[in-house]
Amino acid sequence: MKVSVNQHLVTYQIEGERNPGENRVLLASSVDLTAGTTWANTGYVVAPFLAPAEQQQLQEGLAELVREALRSAGVPVAADFPVSEYHRAVGDDQARHLAVVNTTKEYTLDHLPVPTALLEARVGELCGRPVQAYNPFDDARIFHLRIVRPGRSDNNPLHRDVWLPDYDNCVNIYVPVAGSTADSSLTLIPGSHWWPENQTERTQQGAVYNGITYTVPGVKGAPEPLELIRPNPETKEVLLFSPYLLHGGAVNLNEAATRISLEMRFWQA
Repeated sequence: MKVSVNQHLVTYQIEGERNPGENRVLLASSVDLTAGTTWANTGYVVAPFLAPAEQQQLQEGLAELVREALRSAGVPVAADFPVSEYHRAVGDDQARHLAVVNTTKEYTLDHLPVPTALLEARVGELCGRPVQAYNPFDDARIFHLRIVRPGRSDNNPLHRDVWLPDYDNCVNIYVPVAGSTADSSLTLIPGSHWWPENQTERTQQGAVYNGITYTVPGVKGAPEPLELIRPNPETKEVLLFSPYLLHGGAVNLNEAATRISLEMRFWQA
């Protein structure tokens, strides 16, 4: 399948049983937390996030979580180790990388370096309604850190989060922690949260992408090349986006920096 990322053509292959998709817009029968906002049509916004001191505390605390995960996986790193150099510490040792990811893929909210209420308040302001970091589907109160090494197959396939049933009715945030640039940050397709399911072809179950099996289904094809962009929030900003948007599916093109980001979801309070 061919896609363009910031107008550069990229080809990638997804394996998995084909799901033809229905002529149905998933968001039309769901809670749309973008409704009534200035960014409702695109499905995403990049905006200032926390106050400077709180933002710094958040990012420094999250970086320390990555260092702790490295140490737990048997990689001794110093207290001032720059986590953007994660790939140098782990290298091509996939087993060790997966040991780190096993820790960073899910944290309870008491591991957040700042009070959860600060994030809930700011996301609520951007959505124009109260939200909470609580998933009513499974009672989860969690966040995770995404680690994507340069030139490796650490990124997930192009997908909608809501192809998994426990991510309905929410909004997502992407907050840069390290190495998030115009060549590495999250990719998405503006406006695709209102696309019918049959506008793209996806896998029936989890996708196999670059030889790695993912729980979420992945986009397998489309009649026309899909045009992705990288909104590329700065370190003081947040990317807030609908989980109904097609996103993911692009590698970290940094030459020498691992991309690490906070990813978290919010539901209507």
